[in-house]
Amino acid sequence: MKAIHTAQHKAAYIAAQHDYLQRVAQHCDYAITLQTSLRTAGIKARTMEGRLYKAQGSLRQLRNKLNRLLTGNGYKRNNRYLPVFVAAIEGTTNDYDLNRTLHIHIALGNTGHTATEETRRLLEDGIRQIWAATDVGTADVKVDRLTKGTENRWMGYIGKEAHTGSTGNTGVIDYSNTQIPAHLLQD
Repeated sequence: MKAIHTAQHKAAYIAAQHDYLQRVAQHCDYAITLQTSLRTAGIKARTMEGRLYKAQGSLRQLRNKLNRLLTGNGYKRNNRYLPVFVAAIEGTTNDYDLNRTLHIHIALGNTGHTATEETRRLLEDGIRQIWAATDVGTADVKVDRLTKGTENRWMGYIGKEAHTGSTGNTGVIDYSNTQIPAHLLQD
């Protein structure tokens, strides 16, 4: 009976997370993928917790520097300038693939500029420099523009680990590094 109860709660959590991400998706302009140097194969759960903590710390550094890069100090003075930043750290449940590392998917929006190919390239270069300077970041950074209709698919993609396998990684979204301006949640 307890297993059924837990499964129902897990399904409800996954559905609520999906709804939340879909609501935020319309405000996102970029899909970002970052690789880390943190291998996942054959490690113990305690070691994985430490690696996840390191990845979250490096992601926090990136987010803070990216906020400043995009807005100067504007995000501190006015919450409306705060970029949308939704991150998912994937790979914590992979202990079998020797070539896998923890990797991060990000949905970014409310950047204060029009998403063009030129701004995408500039953003990718800036993120690559910031990410490679962190403790776990590598130069393997990819930034794509999200066009109308693709933002919902990207949000579904970054939350996919919650749905996979019998265990599912319901903690895939890194809420400690997620930021969404309050005015966008009121829509």
